[in-house]
Amino acid sequence: MRRDQKSFAYANGGKARKFDDAGKSNLLLAIVPERDVALKAAEIGRAVSQRHGLSTGSRPHDLMHVSLNAVGKYADFPDDIAFAVSAAMATVKAAPFEVTFDRVMHVASANAVVLGNAVRSEEIMDLHVQLAKEMWAVGLTFSYNPRFMPHMTLLDDAAPVAEHRLVEPVSWIAREFVLIRSVTGKSDYDFIDRWPLLD
Repeated sequence: MRRDQKSFAYANGGKARKFDDAGKSNLLLAIVPERDVALKAAEIGRAVSQRHGLSTGSRPHDLMHVSLNAVGKYADFPDDIAFAVSAAMATVKAAPFEVTFDRVMHVASANAVVLGNAVRSEEIMDLHVQLAKEMWAVGLTFSYNPRFMPHMTLLDDAAPVAEHRLVEPVSWIAREFVLIRSVTGKSDYDFIDRWPLLD
């Protein structure tokens, strides 16, 4: 999104409406891995699916991300919410940091197989808290979870997969965070805005 942009392509005149039907537009703040890291994660997902005979395959590499904070779900693209989030996120101050996942885990509550770590990343937690504070400061609905455990979903499956360490951890340096729009029923993401993490 350009800073001087006046509007997004938006179908309902700028009114954000929450709803529960298929096709909803979901906005979230996230960290996105570098392409080679995303490809590696997708390969791990495929290997796990094959090894355990799961009914679902890995997510495509271009959908790999680490969720930071949910923004909300809307019937159409919420132009006003996106601009408010963009303004709030422009004030965030955080340095680049290393993201490392050293194991495959099953999250029963989400029916998902994920990359995770036994030790929570304090840098990601600090960013999670800061984003929530900035959203609260401008009157946006914000998400904050004191037990937030960063992870990257490999595939969605209810079958339990035993936790196991990777031979080689998945690691990269996070240099930015992004605002993502996903739409239920579609297999791609729109990257609405992004903000660098600066030293």
